[in-house]
Amino acid sequence: MIILCLLTGAYEYLIKKTNNQDVDVSRLFIYYNARAINDESGDMTDSGCSVTDAIQALEQHGVCLESIWPYDAANVNVRPSQEAYQSADEFKITEALKVEIDINQMKACLAQGFPFAFGLKLFTSFDKAAKSGVVPMPDDDEQGRESHGSHALLAVGYSDQSNSFIVRNSWGKYWGDNGYCYIPYAYLTNQSLCFDAWTVRQLTSDDFGQDDWDRNDAVDYRSVDQEPYDDDDSGRAIEHMDDHDLIEDIKDSADKLLGTFISLAF
Repeated sequence: MIILCLLTGAYEYLIKKTNNQDVDVSRLFIYYNARAINDESGDMTDSGCSVTDAIQALEQHGVCLESIWPYDAANVNVRPSQEAYQSADEFKITEALKVEIDINQMKACLAQGFPFAFGLKLFTSFDKAAKSGVVPMPDDDEQGRESHGSHALLAVGYSDQSNSFIVRNSWGKYWGDNGYCYIPYAYLTNQSLCFDAWTVRQLTSDDFGQDDWDRNDAVDYRSVDQEPYDDDDSGRAIEHMDDHDLIEDIKDSADKLLGTFISLAF
């Protein structure tokens, strides 16, 4: 269900950005309806879903608040209540766009103020980012990661100075740089490694299009001093950068708009 965390994070971002309201939408509601799209037997199973099906579920049914249909592992295959469907009907996606695995499209999407969720093949070297947030480019002969070999993340910004995307993970604030990492352009634009990128741009009849979310590229976000990791200073390696305040402002803005970002994968 990691991709649902990312997708709902993008959904909640639009609401916060436009109305300055903190909302928590039901991931379980989306997960059920995404699986129901291709379920012909009527015997629902916890078999996972694709990003495309999750998008289609949001277009058809919308989503209710978490308080109406809260997450409970025991209800993962239970059809949401009628109240949940009635509430969700007012909050449908009217425009969700697939983002091509292309650096110009990805950067244009972010520059216009829209984060995008994407799938990424992970390798053993990805674990190096747990301390600093800096993700290295995998070697050609590198082994894939045993767990979470394919993982969903959310891109929130980019830096031409460092040739990297600023990405939010779903493994909590103590991973990486307060929950963020910096992934090379070459990694995310490799169509063999990155896939299924989507952004949510409109909800119901509201137009959330904006062109003014600028990103200052004066800082090399990947120039991180690799000092020994200190558990008491988790994820703070970024403080060794020359311009720490700028990147903190970028992450703070994303935090305020995206809210708490927790993985539901167990």
